[in-house]
Amino acid sequence: MKRLSILLAIVPILFTSCVREPYADFIANKKVVEVGEVVYFTNRSMDAHQYDWDFDDNYYSTSFNASHSWEYPGFYTVTLTSYGNDGRYDIAAMTIEVLEPEVCDLEITVEEYYEPYYLVEDARVRLYPTIQDWEDETNMIVQGYTNSSGKVRFLDIPIPLNKRVYVDVYGTLHDNYQLAAENAGFIETDILIANAQNYFTALVDYYGDDKKSAMDTKELKVYRKENRPLDRTPRNK
Repeated sequence: MKRLSILLAIVPILFTSCVREPYADFIANKKVVEVGEVVYFTNRSMDAHQYDWDFDDNYYSTSFNASHSWEYPGFYTVTLTSYGNDGRYDIAAMTIEVLEPEVCDLEITVEEYYEPYYLVEDARVRLYPTIQDWEDETNMIVQGYTNSSGKVRFLDIPIPLNKRVYVDVYGTLHDNYQLAAENAGFIETDILIANAQNYFTALVDYYGDDKKSAMDTKELKVYRKENRPLDRTPRNK
């Protein structure tokens, strides 16, 4: 009877010792971002089954992994609380710095690539932060149309972290998709200077009505890339 009492006393102790303490941990793809830029958080917690994210701006999440962006510059402490069994929990934290984006003015001039060289009016001009965004037509920064002098000016546009933008030009009989398929330099601006006037000449190809496609612009970019000519005479000007 005495031995049985001892065993009964040991069993709860053994059961309690088998309950693991949760461990909270996570990483972020970036720790310094601009306003509106999304940060992706990867949860690396162990022995937990419930998660609470606090982004320090009155936004929260209970998902396993999380993503978030901030509306205002500053330092934000992101915390992850990972809950285990019996009310046990652990907390991990990380500081994210959010910067005010730099801005600049950018004037785009649209000009025909081949002789006779001429300026193209009423062409739609879009700016994208990366070449992938240009191809996929995502995250457009701004859009405008050229005037009678073939120019469009964008004021106070946010400068991407890579300091360049990618220029999409599409008109009734002109686009820069074929040129971009041959060399991305045709659509990539120089490094943009913050709080200053910047300039870029967007060269385009003319195509006749017989070559006008019913495709949307995203499909046209793929078509031009797959059907680019093998021999092109470089422009000498």
